[in-house]
Amino acid sequence: MNKKILSLLICIVMAVAVFAGCASGGPQESPVESPAATQEESAVPSGPAEQASEPASSAGGVFTDLSGNEVSIEKADKIVSLTPAGTEIVCAVGAADRLVGIDASSNYPEITKSIEVVGDFNGPDVEKVAALEPDVVLAGTGLQQDAVDKLKSLGIPVAVVEATTFDEIPQSIKLVGAIVGMEDVAQQVVDEIDAAVKDVQENKPKEEKTVYYAMSYGDMGNWTSGPGSFINTIIELAGGKCVTDGQAAPWIEYPVEDLVAANPDIILMDSSMGSTGDIARSQGYEDLDAVNEGRVYGVDADIFTRPGPRIADALKAVSEILND
Repeated sequence: MNKKILSLLICIVMAVAVFAGCASGGPQESPVESPAATQEESAVPSGPAEQASEPASSAGGVFTDLSGNEVSIEKADKIVSLTPAGTEIVCAVGAADRLVGIDASSNYPEITKSIEVVGDFNGPDVEKVAALEPDVVLAGTGLQQDAVDKLKSLGIPVAVVEATTFDEIPQSIKLVGAIVGMEDVAQQVVDEIDAAVKDVQENKPKEEKTVYYAMSYGDMGNWTSGPGSFINTIIELAGGKCVTDGQAAPWIEYPVEDLVAANPDIILMDSSMGSTGDIARSQGYEDLDAVNEGRVYGVDADIFTRPGPRIADALKAVSEILND
């Protein structure tokens, strides 16, 4: 199994674990800074957030993260991000220069190439993270929980910022923005996502089309998104109907037989998984109308599967495909 597939499946397992925790009744409120927190004002940069000038001072305070835990952060001058989405959010709100460590999957924007890697998404190197003496670590839960617990035991503040649903993405961005003292820029990023949602909903196709997302296929397993996942929400907001709508989990291995029976109008596939010709030769797929009629579209998984700022681009891409 290649590293790309392994990474995707790891993300699926983590998402399932986190989603299950949320479903059991965990806190779902928006991240809100507690009254005890103090924020120092910083100038809002002009131009793209990624190119923002360094703010006059970094923030800190007491915050409620996406897992519902209260996190006390003295300052946010040195940040380690353990998830690609977290990394992209930090950069989008104008604090890229504060990143001292990232996970191996964080490959966007360009500045990430010059930042020290502290392990894989599913296996952060706790000693390496600690050696960087971060003011705060931004993380997910699930497969990262062991590392999170160890970091906390060392007295390092850890904030869970990884969204698992579409509605949590703006919360995640605002939380990171508050931590670094760039709330205004974070709101601008959220506004861009809201504008994308409004735009795609105003431009839904006249006829509803059924859609299937092929995260992997064939020998790699027919992994896809299910109800409650932000991927399904993207498709639905753009006017599509997910064939996995009736499934029981947000990330599933979908039986080929069920896919053939559903015979979706459109197939979205991770473009790094191969070509239309490759998927056409996979068992069951050769019988699908979408395959035989040229309605298989490659999408960039880095944009499509990361709950961060570029989710607006994913919305626009799906809308264009549905309106093709």
